[in-house]
Amino acid sequence: MLIGDMAENASDELASRPFNLADIEEEELERLISITDDTVVILLPVPSIGSSNSHIDICDDLIEISWFAELIASVSGSVTAREDYDGSRYRTSYLLTVDRPGPGFGAAIRKSAILFNRDDDDGDDFQTRYADVRNEVLDYEDSLSERGCAAPEILESYYANLVGGAYNELRYEAPERYADDVAKFPERRVEFWKSAFSARIGAQCYTSCDSWLIPAAVDPDSVFLATDQQYRIGNFIAGQILTIANASYVIADGLVMHFPMSQYFKSRVCASFAVLEEDDSWPSEAFDWSDASFTCSPYREMLLAQMPEDARAPSPREAACLVDPNGSLVIINDGQFRHILYDTKSLQPTDVKQLHSIITSTSEIIATGIDGSPDLACDWSSLTDEDFEQLCYDVILTHPRFDRDTIRKHGKSRSRDGGRDIEVFDMPHRAGGARRKWIFQCKLVSGSGSLSASKVLDIGDMLDHYDVGGFGVMTSAPIDATLYDKLDAVCDRRGVEKLTLSVLELERTLARNPVIRERYFGTQTRNRS
Repeated sequence: MLIGDMAENASDELASRPFNLADIEEEELERLISITDDTVVILLPVPSIGSSNSHIDICDDLIEISWFAELIASVSGSVTAREDYDGSRYRTSYLLTVDRPGPGFGAAIRKSAILFNRDDDDGDDFQTRYADVRNEVLDYEDSLSERGCAAPEILESYYANLVGGAYNELRYEAPERYADDVAKFPERRVEFWKSAFSARIGAQCYTSCDSWLIPAAVDPDSVFLATDQQYRIGNFIAGQILTIANASYVIADGLVMHFPMSQYFKSRVCASFAVLEEDDSWPSEAFDWSDASFTCSPYREMLLAQMPEDARAPSPREAACLVDPNGSLVIINDGQFRHILYDTKSLQPTDVKQLHSIITSTSEIIATGIDGSPDLACDWSSLTDEDFEQLCYDVILTHPRFDRDTIRKHGKSRSRDGGRDIEVFDMPHRAGGARRKWIFQCKLVSGSGSLSASKVLDIGDMLDHYDVGGFGVMTSAPIDATLYDKLDAVCDRRGVEKLTLSVLELERTLARNPVIRERYFGTQTRNRS
């Protein structure tokens, strides 16, 4: 055999047969130490996995292995790590491939070997050297947030076991350590951590045991490639999120999946912590209301309407949803972050049928809001203007939003009341909140017409004169679009909240309150159908 062939075979042997630092003879250790400018594979066992029920023990093993990998990386061309599971013995280890070991490699191996052969010698010298190395490991653990990472596969596993398991033990065994950690890394309160793969991905990313949080500008494929996942964003399809009957789903091109709303909320909280880390971020609040979060705030919309258009914050973003066509992954893009959520699966056909039945039933309930109450129609022509104002008074009196001790009805119908049929203060929804004065106008409409803007006059002057915080219109007819537009323009400009009760809302209210209904209509109400 030629000399060159012998050298090549020796190199192949080094790359294919790993050195097990937990079971290595002195002669083999010397051989490992002497290797330079080649490729070598080192086996690093994690003895606690499969033998201990404590995540703290697992974290201790993983942080030692991570420290070793980073130490070797500092004296080598490069390192790569791969988890290796031996199913026959239920043992987990990491295979560390070291390329081009350089000066200092041998010394690093000899110093580190004591961690993996700690039972071979119990002399004083051994204990001293072991303690010195352990102190280096602990210093490394304390400075993780300030370091780069050459072998993120190992460190990510450490974080997963720390945040996803060890913290549950540390809360009781070492509460000060736990409190210090979550104070320094608040995202860990919701079981997220800054990913060790961030440098490889090219951006600061967060992950948990079943999700990722990445900046919206980052291509999800960079995460999939960095972590050896088979997903590719080009295969995903657009989806819609549906929340109904206390459950959440994703619907996409005939595919129906569970949507992990709880995990999404945790990811949103983590995103708020990520925003707070950016000193120059805007807005400065932890939760940006303008982000897509499947909600609507009428109060915020009212405040926004008072501002000049060029000074308003952007309108709420609509979350873009992509799903894996196999039903195993959902990605939500809220415009600032991508939430990659794994805790999902496709519904079985029987579950899809049940969901369809729920949607059908819900559609019928929604339909009642289109045409009033399906079971009740009142004979409004039987009421006088005074009767109708008194009915409106009773409806407001029983409304939980208003303070019944402050309600006042101004005079008889058509009296000179300055446009104030009923006046009342609302109940503050928070301790110390200011009460707001509301004015209601009551309009009984005869015939089949609607209540238009031309029948409700001088709204702006009245609001300014009486300094009110809320204005309401109650009518026995449908409300015309012209009146809705007028109320929006007049009230929003002044920061006055509005409440409209047309015949649809009034009949639904009366259907729920038979005492008031029978007081004014007796038993003359009829089935609408």
